[in-house]
Amino acid sequence: MNVVFLDIDGVVQPPNSFERFKYMNYDTIKSLTDKYNTDYFKYDYYDVCAVYVDWLPSAVERLKYILDSTNSKIIISSNWRDTNYKNKMYDLLKIQGLDKYYYADNPYIIDGSSYYRNRAKEIDISLSKYDINNYVILDDMVELIRYFPDNFVCVRNYIQDRDVENAIKILKRSN
Repeated sequence: MNVVFLDIDGVVQPPNSFERFKYMNYDTIKSLTDKYNTDYFKYDYYDVCAVYVDWLPSAVERLKYILDSTNSKIIISSNWRDTNYKNKMYDLLKIQGLDKYYYADNPYIIDGSSYYRNRAKEIDISLSKYDINNYVILDDMVELIRYFPDNFVCVRNYIQDRDVENAIKILKRSN
């Protein structure tokens, strides 16, 4: 299986995108709940509305292109993971039509290591846990390149065409 380890902020959601505050209300959540037959009321309105309006459509389309071109699945490596709600990321990805690509969330590790080292450890656990043939990490944490120099694409603000090219090249590379 090919996998995209996906960070959210700075990858599909630009850093200075705050449209969600205009939509954080009962009517928006009710509309999404009805449209996707999913109880979005149980999640933080902030997260639901961010997916709905702050995820950049061109970044989402670029991500879909990577996934479709390489027959890849998503493992969430972002802090958006929520241990209180098992299906949260699947449900949120549904809003952007990414649910069919969802595979899993990385586990959480908090062990006193640096933030970046913990993210690397979490990815390492998923690499050993799942049957992964090839993978790419899409993240804005440049420090991750130290841990994954051959499988890391450092995204700046949101996925750009060059990131798509680099990700596809990595995912199509023979191991």
